[in-house]
Amino acid sequence: MTSAQIRTDLPIPIAVAGHHQPAPFYLTSDMFGGVPVQIAGGELSDKVGKPVADPHRHTVPEIYLLVSPNPGGARISVLLDGTEHELTSPATLYIPAGAEHRFVTLAAEPGSYCFGVLLGEDV
Repeated sequence: MTSAQIRTDLPIPIAVAGHHQPAPFYLTSDMFGGVPVQIAGGELSDKVGKPVADPHRHTVPEIYLLVSPNPGGARISVLLDGTEHELTSPATLYIPAGAEHRFVTLAAEPGSYCFGVLLGEDV
């Protein structure tokens, strides 16, 4: 890539195994000539208590990135291989390839986001 490339057709909905609806992707492995990372996720304030996926697995590692306008403004419960972890923003959590996982939003002020950063091309 020798010049700037811009995408504004975002998010791109992509069906992901275990998810109840297509996941909103902001970066895919086929963008910009092929990149080895994908980013999906979205705003959480309307998802409190509503899981967006059943427990599922990916063939690549994933990192959850939880952010909010104010520290402590978002909380999620993450099931990772049968163990529950609670994250409070700002926070990250590494999910190894093949690990069963899902998260549920416990609290989220408007403007809170959780992104899944998939470290590879497979979802």
